[in-house]
Amino acid sequence: MHNERHTAIYILIEINQNGAYNNIALRKALEERSDWQPHRRAFVTELVNGTLRNQILIDYTINNFSNKPVSKMKPFIRELLRTAVYQICWMDKVPFSATVNEAVKLARLQGFGNLSGFVNGILRNIVRSYEKNSLPQPPSGDKANYLSLKYSFPLWLAESLVNWLGKDAEDFCAQSHIPPKVTICTNTLKTTGDDLITDLESVGIECTKSVIAENCIHLKRVSNITDISAYKKGHFFVIDEGAYLATLALKLQPGQKIIDLCAAPGGKSFVCAGMMQNHGQIISLDIHSHKIKLMKDMSTRLGINCIEIKERDATIINPAWDKQADAVLLDAPCSGFGIIRRKPDIKYTKTMDDVKSLAAFQRKLLSVGASYVKPGGVLVYSTCTITKEENDDNISWFLENFPFVADEPGQQLLPQNDHDGFFIARMIRT
Repeated sequence: MHNERHTAIYILIEINQNGAYNNIALRKALEERSDWQPHRRAFVTELVNGTLRNQILIDYTINNFSNKPVSKMKPFIRELLRTAVYQICWMDKVPFSATVNEAVKLARLQGFGNLSGFVNGILRNIVRSYEKNSLPQPPSGDKANYLSLKYSFPLWLAESLVNWLGKDAEDFCAQSHIPPKVTICTNTLKTTGDDLITDLESVGIECTKSVIAENCIHLKRVSNITDISAYKKGHFFVIDEGAYLATLALKLQPGQKIIDLCAAPGGKSFVCAGMMQNHGQIISLDIHSHKIKLMKDMSTRLGINCIEIKERDATIINPAWDKQADAVLLDAPCSGFGIIRRKPDIKYTKTMDDVKSLAAFQRKLLSVGASYVKPGGVLVYSTCTITKEENDDNISWFLENFPFVADEPGQQLLPQNDHDGFFIARMIRT
């Protein structure tokens, strides 16, 4: 039977060796251990996400104490050492002796008894250096190289961040390391924010009102959100503040017709329904049938009946919608660098080629979305990333080629404690 550390190692092997998505691999493994108490599941979650967030720095540390580079190690031993170093350097409540002894035991149990001494030696040397505050530190001479090592960003991405963000690059890296809060939006069709907070606090959940996004609430001390009575009653749904603010930029009124081009998982469409007081027409599109079903189930739970949820490729124009919409929302598929704190594996899987191909794909979506906006209507374009190619460059291209004017210049939100990194631009059809 796998314990927490063993489970975390196999999840990381799935991610780093087999190309699995971090959130999917983690969820699948924990679903298979549904009998585990919340503290055991939380330990695995932190160990996996924390190791991924700091992987390059962890490898840098190991390589300073090992004759064999991390890249040449057997996958199990590599992830075993990575998770152990994360426990030593970042998990204050885990005794060093427990971390080292468990790592040695797991190496033997997995059939690597011949490497148990290797594992023991490296980890004990790292512990001694950590206790003396003498672990090797990233050299600070080259800015991009320093950011790459300290915050575990691939060098190409660190160089790009310096180019995209300038003096804000290090703050972006640091903020992307902070585990995100759970953020929900009050379903104003069924309750109020104050009543929802009262309900949640009555079952031991700590709540803090958002200071930038009306109706959003940050939660602490919550494990499985779908088990909460208020969730089952449809009193709230999960959405990040950045996505909420992008939807607010539509400035909707009851009775309008709205098209949400890339709607899944549905939060922005649900915000629209609240703004419109459940009166009007919201057409929500997604290409994935399983996401369509989830959105329909969620809409029913929330008591929303003004949404038509359709399985459709948003790159293909529907002539019937030509100049019919009061507003179109395009929260486009993107590189996702603004949500690295939620999905740290994004750092290691995306490339500059991905950024360029995504930017081209986004222009195709913008072209389609533009055709649906009536004269005087609004198009809001948003992404959860920070690249110039996907954000400012795309808006400049769009305004040069389509009969729209910028109503609000592109707003770049960098990740903070309360929200993801997000880009929002609002344009009006002339």
